[in-house]
Amino acid sequence: MLQDLDQLAARIGLLVQRTRQLHAERDALRARLNDGERQQRGLQQRCAEHEEALQALRASMTEHGQSTEALREQLAHESAERQALQEQLKRREAELQANLQARDSELNRLRTAALSARERIDAVLSRLPGASVGDQT
Repeated sequence: MLQDLDQLAARIGLLVQRTRQLHAERDALRARLNDGERQQRGLQQRCAEHEEALQALRASMTEHGQSTEALREQLAHESAERQALQEQLKRREAELQANLQARDSELNRLRTAALSARERIDAVLSRLPGASVGDQT
């Protein structure tokens, strides 16, 4: 019977040892679980922060997209305006060139008429009585 008690005591010792081992494993698992939960909370917080940053970027991109579209429209409008002004300037330049050529032609005609008139006046004056011989050149 002593032998049975010794065996029982040995088995109880093994059970106590195994129980302590299981408690230690349980505590280690709890610690790992707590670490995992803490890491999960940290990752969730980082994820939420990244999501907020992403939303801010999306809003910024939308705003920039709208600004870009407005700038494109303004650029297109100003380009069309510039094109119209260039066409208007070309027309005005052509008109001024035509006026200049007409005035040049008129000026040449007047010069020719003035030269012709001067020659006729000189010819008439040279034929008048009392004209000096030196004036008859």
